[in-house]
Amino acid sequence: MKQSFNPEIWLVERKPFNPKQWLQKPITENQPSRYSKKQSTTGILHEVEIVVRRIETHKIDLTMNYEDWLKLGFAFSEFGETGRGWFNRISRFYPGYDKNKCDRQFDKCLNGRKTGITIKTFFAVAHAAGVNVKV
Repeated sequence: MKQSFNPEIWLVERKPFNPKQWLQKPITENQPSRYSKKQSTTGILHEVEIVVRRIETHKIDLTMNYEDWLKLGFAFSEFGETGRGWFNRISRFYPGYDKNKCDRQFDKCLNGRKTGITIKTFFAVAHAAGVNVKV
């Protein structure tokens, strides 16, 4: 079957060829996170302060075992010296609390390697202990 010539096809304005339009663009997966970089640091600091106050109000010991205490130290070390106060405030409900030991441990956490422990760990431990972490 023979096609007939259609002059209108040639009268349509065509865009110039751009090879960049044909290149594959990298796929970026945006995984929404409650504590993503988009959220301001002051917002996270505010949430941490509220949860720490709830822990203080109910005198809940989150540091019953050394592993949790260490995780919380690394979680708070994410905020540098600001985290030291929170670490001491939640550690003081442990029966054998010693401020000097707590400060030494926090110094080690500040200088240690961060191995995937973030402030999310603090919220998870607090939630597991029955603290309302919703702000």
